[in-house]
Amino acid sequence: MSEQSRNAWITKDDPKLVSSKHKDNFEDILEDRRHNSDLRYCSRTRDVPSFRLNKKRTPQQVKEHVLKSDRVQYAVEQVCVETQLPRTEVLTQAASIVDEMAHNLRLGAVRGFAYFLMKVLKQLYQRIYVNEEGVEKVRSLIQDYPVLIMPTHRSYMDFLLMSYVFYHYDLPLPVIAAAMDFMGMKFFGWLLRNCGAFYIRRSFGEDSLYWAVFTEYVQTQICNGDTPIEFYVEGTRSRTSKSYTPKFGMLSAALEPYFKSQVSDIMVIPVSISYDRVLEESLYAYELLGVPKPKESTSGLLKARKILEEDFGNIHITFGEPVSIRKFSDGKVDRSMHSLAPRYIVSLTQEEQSLIRTLGYHMVLVHQHNMVISPWSMVAAVLMQSQQGVTVRSLVHEVDWVKRLASNLGAYIDWPVNESAEAIIRHSLALHPNIVSVGSDDVVTLLQVSPPVAHGRSAQQQQIQQFAVMQNAAQHIMLSLYRNQAIHVFLRPAMVSLAINSCKEEELSLDLLYQKYVFLENVLCRDFVFIPGNTRKDFEHTLATLAHIGVVVVEAGAVVVKKSTNKTTAFLSHMFEPFLLGYWLMCQFLLSSRMQVAAKPLARTQKTLTREMQVLAARLIQEETIRHFEILSLDMANNCLHALFHMGGISKEKRDGVTYMYPNVAKLSTITEQLGTYTAVPPLPAVSINLNTKTVTVNAKL
Repeated sequence: MSEQSRNAWITKDDPKLVSSKHKDNFEDILEDRRHNSDLRYCSRTRDVPSFRLNKKRTPQQVKEHVLKSDRVQYAVEQVCVETQLPRTEVLTQAASIVDEMAHNLRLGAVRGFAYFLMKVLKQLYQRIYVNEEGVEKVRSLIQDYPVLIMPTHRSYMDFLLMSYVFYHYDLPLPVIAAAMDFMGMKFFGWLLRNCGAFYIRRSFGEDSLYWAVFTEYVQTQICNGDTPIEFYVEGTRSRTSKSYTPKFGMLSAALEPYFKSQVSDIMVIPVSISYDRVLEESLYAYELLGVPKPKESTSGLLKARKILEEDFGNIHITFGEPVSIRKFSDGKVDRSMHSLAPRYIVSLTQEEQSLIRTLGYHMVLVHQHNMVISPWSMVAAVLMQSQQGVTVRSLVHEVDWVKRLASNLGAYIDWPVNESAEAIIRHSLALHPNIVSVGSDDVVTLLQVSPPVAHGRSAQQQQIQQFAVMQNAAQHIMLSLYRNQAIHVFLRPAMVSLAINSCKEEELSLDLLYQKYVFLENVLCRDFVFIPGNTRKDFEHTLATLAHIGVVVVEAGAVVVKKSTNKTTAFLSHMFEPFLLGYWLMCQFLLSSRMQVAAKPLARTQKTLTREMQVLAARLIQEETIRHFEILSLDMANNCLHALFHMGGISKEKRDGVTYMYPNVAKLSTITEQLGTYTAVPPLPAVSINLNTKTVTVNAKL
């Protein structure tokens, strides 16, 4: 495919439907930049639409409004009463908070940064596709409504890409809720602030003054329609490429003006950003294994410039259907409830809080629905189940089968109909030379790290072997990140498949199948996103879909197990085997805990439990008792502990402000036994892990 254009996917498509710049409903916004002056582009006059009720304000005037607002003045009075501090001192604190937080959006800084960003994007990516229809909907809405932008968050590039898209299409640049980590970066922290970033703390605790300043700062810009506000409903970057459960603090603050009748409506725009290759792939892999994230710094950014020599493929940016909060809440909330008290005092009603939670989950599911699945994601799904290697010919056959399955389940696949499957697969493999290699015999294998030979003490040899295990685990986890880009497509069908494959009878009643589905949802509730209260609906829809495409056979109110045990149900079950095996191993580890004098299991912190579990898993992988390196992920271990707590398998207690966990043996034993019915589990030796003598050390150079 080297002889083709940078847009490898569309060179042979019907020229009446696509060009080198367009495909489907997407436009490549980098194409013109490769042939025209970046300087002229960045300095051009922009005709930007604005909210019709907007009163022009400078960033300084916004800050002054916040400090003079009734909400902040009321919070200042309350803090003075609680702390006995003089009013002037508390006002100074409020001014300091707003100065730390506020953006200083200036077009001059934006133009300069845009010129620099153009050079970087053209070097890193082949194409950046945007659905034009979605952008035009945003353009029409901005003039009549306050707008909230909610993108997915899989990379640091997300907020840069969103600002670039708005700049490219002459839309008002969004102001972006950014973590405090970026503020400390020399020069770049200042630059991002001047390009629209406003910095907020990751948690406010019970700091009522900070809450008041933050809430007023967000809401005044919504009420005045200064500019669209962009934030991530998932709260943080996903290190696993899976969706996270939504967070509701920012969403609550942003929607409060509608509930309290300060604005007639608010439009929420979901945006899905899909990457062929993620810049931070190796960083994420090591973070999941426990290597601390490097602190954001300008020097670190400059050292990372060598990535400009690599190819990161394409990006697809999909603007979803706008959500009107007025229509979304119609008949569900009563806004008149807030008419008798000051708006800055009365909290949201239970109905409004419930609506916000529903909207948050809705946004995440819309994100998933609009993701563009790359061929590499399906290649990764196949390779995760073929760890010993597979020929390109077999890989092409299997990926083509997975592609058809994903399409039948509703996924949007970035797959050109007039390109050969082999050419597509080889192109995907070439894009990820740091993860896989194709040998002279045309066999695709995952790159492995062999431990060096160590002479001397056995302890040193063991440490070297553990290091190699963790290095190889990083390779496997990197591959799993790309499988995870599509895993939401297969999640619910896989849960039905696991339940069917676990059945030893000839038939499985729909009631028992549903019970098994509910158990799996409870187990997986932290690793994946499920809408609360939607379990029965999800189950019935999934079962109907699988029956419709011929995967599951239902007769007389029961699943015919033999007819429903096939390649599809086996593939889907194996996809989730690492999760179930990891949870089962965590349960076994907790049940092996040493007893205290009062016959109560030893309570340990969550961090201690996950680290000890990782040590055990590394040992079992070395001994080839288990083969799934994903089990070494601390993210999976933490999610497992949260799920077990949710299911009653473990309890928590606080001592001196520190939370400890211990197993509820009877309940945990039942959960462990149930997990063992869904996947093949290995025989485990009786072990007791002592972190003082057995540790896993990873000195990874990122």
